[in-house]
Amino acid sequence: MTTTSHYDEFALFEYAEGTSEQREEIEAHVADCSECAANIGEHRRFAAALGQPAVWQSAPAPAAKSRITDLLSINGRIEREDAAAAAIIEDALTGPNAWWRTRLRQAEGWRTAGVVRQLLERVRPTMDAGSPANALRIAELAVEVSNELNVAEYPSDFVIGVRAQALRDHAYALTYLGRYPEALQVADRAEKLFRQSPLPEYELARLKLVRSIIYRSMERAAEAVAFTREAAETFLRFGQHRRYIDARVFEATMLCKLTRFKEALVILHELEKNPRIASTTRVIVLHDIGTAYQGIRKFRESAEYLALAAAEFDLLGIKPQFVRTRWMLARTLMMSKRADDAIPLLREAWREFESLEMEAEAALAALDLVEALLVVGDHDQVPSICRTLLDRFTRAGMNSPAVTALAYLREAVAAGQATRPLVRHVQKFLRELPKEPSLLFVPPPSGPMA
Repeated sequence: MTTTSHYDEFALFEYAEGTSEQREEIEAHVADCSECAANIGEHRRFAAALGQPAVWQSAPAPAAKSRITDLLSINGRIEREDAAAAAIIEDALTGPNAWWRTRLRQAEGWRTAGVVRQLLERVRPTMDAGSPANALRIAELAVEVSNELNVAEYPSDFVIGVRAQALRDHAYALTYLGRYPEALQVADRAEKLFRQSPLPEYELARLKLVRSIIYRSMERAAEAVAFTREAAETFLRFGQHRRYIDARVFEATMLCKLTRFKEALVILHELEKNPRIASTTRVIVLHDIGTAYQGIRKFRESAEYLALAAAEFDLLGIKPQFVRTRWMLARTLMMSKRADDAIPLLREAWREFESLEMEAEAALAALDLVEALLVVGDHDQVPSICRTLLDRFTRAGMNSPAVTALAYLREAVAAGQATRPLVRHVQKFLRELPKEPSLLFVPPPSGPMA
């Protein structure tokens, strides 16, 4: 800071770029300082223009100067588009999501990059608010609008980047709903577009994090670990500490998937103490520490961390993660032979997943509930749970092998032959089915009593 009452240009540029370690102090300062606030706005416009791939294309010096001037002009236009698009999107995304496309296309000036950007701004907050299906619909609309952008109105590299970013968020939304093969195809399309830009490393690093989630869920965790490490190195090279932390979180998650829990705990405890970690990311770290402790059968530590993470997710209003964490806590209680304590949490998780339209997780939580009820000898509720699951899957037109598996379990329950191993067999099949949609259900080798 200077000897005057203002911050120097370097400090303000770091703040505008998002890398400042004095973020809270500067935010408090600019709230009352119009001069510093104006300087930050100028720095943001300049940094955004430099972030466009076209700035770095080889060209004769006069042409390059003209190119940068054009980009600065385009950046000003994008700011105006964003402001107009925010109002368009606010109006379009009202009512049932089946109306959104029509409402959007009825708006004047909807076919702009600003509309794509504003749609993408709403994808992840919509997920966090507990509407993954709506988030997917928003991402689909972003892809649709990006494909209709007039290339002649923008630098070509800019349009390619916007389309690639829309595809990346579309892949992420598909992953969140368990549609992994489709998500991988969309990620491949995004990568092809990103590679058409002159300097794709940073955007590809972000895509690698999406790929890591997909690969983790498709039993390709070793590849996922490699992706997260590569992404982390890129982010650190670009000075993007928040994204570096996110990549390290993903790496720890992948290590847990490979049952390398102790290695994961080293990373997670380091991140837990990192002063640069965002509040939401820190809660994710707490959840992952609880999961890792569960993996090494330290159930007391696991329950403590998961309970803390669930409470924090609840305070932050991130409902899907809150429900997932409570579900994981219930599973920890089951593993520590506390089925009675787990039952109310499992019942709640099942209902909440259904309300979020997360059908796969709802079914798995319900099967955990069935297992817990069998453990405590409460067989009376099991038949109705199995009927409810089967009816819901059938009405929703879910994958027929899933219906077959649930029908088999229901018949075993009706015959009084339902066992914990059978419930786990069906549950394992339902976990594998999203990764291999053509998988067929095969009963246990020795029948229901296996």
